[in-house]
Amino acid sequence: MSASTSALEDLPDVENREQQAFVKFFRGLDSPEENTIRLFEREANGSVYYTFHADDASYVAKHVYETTSVIQYWYGDHTTGLPTTKLTNKAAESFLRDLLLNKHMRIEIWKFVQNGWQIIRRASPGNLQDVEDFLFSSTHMTSAPVVLAIKYNVSDDNKLVGVAFADTTIRQLGVSQFIDNELYSNLESLIIQLGVKECLLLAAGGGREEKDVEGHKIRGILERCNVIATERKKSDYDSKHIAQDLNRLLEGDISVEALRKDLIYCMCIIYTYILFA
Repeated sequence: MSASTSALEDLPDVENREQQAFVKFFRGLDSPEENTIRLFEREANGSVYYTFHADDASYVAKHVYETTSVIQYWYGDHTTGLPTTKLTNKAAESFLRDLLLNKHMRIEIWKFVQNGWQIIRRASPGNLQDVEDFLFSSTHMTSAPVVLAIKYNVSDDNKLVGVAFADTTIRQLGVSQFIDNELYSNLESLIIQLGVKECLLLAAGGGREEKDVEGHKIRGILERCNVIATERKKSDYDSKHIAQDLNRLLEGDISVEALRKDLIYCMCIIYTYILFA
């Protein structure tokens, strides 16, 4: 997508004192998850616009304006200042839809609330709830995005895979566990069949990155299928309270305890999905 630089003429400059305070705040932020774009909502003359900073500013300059001449440097020059670009509200909406639906990226929208900047909306290809009214109120979506939560375990030559997913259009929660082959062909087929947009995986840590050969294979599958991987902490895979959580979600006369015995490996994965959604 591209936008005209002429639209920038109507966007105000931020005063130097405000730039100084923001640059200090921004440089103190923790790094976001991989493939995340942060934008900051601002208002001037009754209109909303957004600013992007650092690497995100360069991304917008390249992919929206197709020129680096739109980059400003807040509270400094090109070596010391904070690279900044701006988008009008209309241009930002189109840009963010493209990020989520086509570029498979995450977004964080920040706004100054009371005495500080706060995240007011988060979204990823598989979780659009925070931005549905903002980005898709006038755009028809043919289907809801599918998120797949995965857990895997290797014992001898057996590769046990457990998955959980939900289809919000037909209000269906699905779970499955199966033995897969060396290439995880069954998992890949399932991802393609469901049209998965995002996958939840246990975060690698404590030196596991190099040793987690199976996780590396699965991430390779996700990359080939254009599915974004979202890491979850170990505590998100705790199934202690899953029975009561499922009883709140499911309708009809369903025996959760029977499901636990039949698909016990999947129970913690359902809990992971519930926390994410």
